[in-house]
Amino acid sequence: MSQEGRHEIHPIAIQAPEKMETATFALGCFWGPDGLFGILPGVIRTRVGYAGGTGESPTYHHIDGHAETIQIDFDPSVISYQDLLEVFWASHNSFSSPISGQYRSMIFVHDGAQRDAAGASLELLVAEKGRSPTTQIVSFEGFTRAEDYHQKYRLQGVSILAEELKERFDSLAEFTDSTVVARINGYVSGRGSSKRLEEEIDSFGLSEPAAAALRRIVD
Repeated sequence: MSQEGRHEIHPIAIQAPEKMETATFALGCFWGPDGLFGILPGVIRTRVGYAGGTGESPTYHHIDGHAETIQIDFDPSVISYQDLLEVFWASHNSFSSPISGQYRSMIFVHDGAQRDAAGASLELLVAEKGRSPTTQIVSFEGFTRAEDYHQKYRLQGVSILAEELKERFDSLAEFTDSTVVARINGYVSGRGSSKRLEEEIDSFGLSEPAAAALRRIVD
């Protein structure tokens, strides 16, 4: 591929934070949350997978009691865990019964501070709505990445962008873990405005045809 019109950028993070934390949520099908959280300022990378079950090697077709899950690495100096919880609650119906256990609502807490924050946010929701959601708050015990085709699913469906971006990486895991890829996947998923895109599109290092395709999607 011609490098004309492209800018070099670190493939993993726009700016590596001094401190990074991880949040893990299940809120239905994981394709949407991948774009939802990936575009947020302060989110460094996202990946989708399976958690909360008993099987040691879950797959999409043999999920073994796990839930479809989004895992988020974030810079707490830019976006807080509380901020992520607010997005979590606002982005799905936590009161409905899922059609399948793999789509259930769960918060996997990584430490005591996350447990306290998650519990407090749940109490606020109950006070506001007058009823309890189906959401479970449980200790994080492990996460298995989903199959490659699930990672940045919306973006992988746009060939001109996906093919160009994949050429930058040695593996699909590196592609999945890229901050730039997370941002672009968010735009492709309908999560960003054209105004915001114009503010940062040059930092993505896209060729002119790929940038034009992304603008058309967002517009």
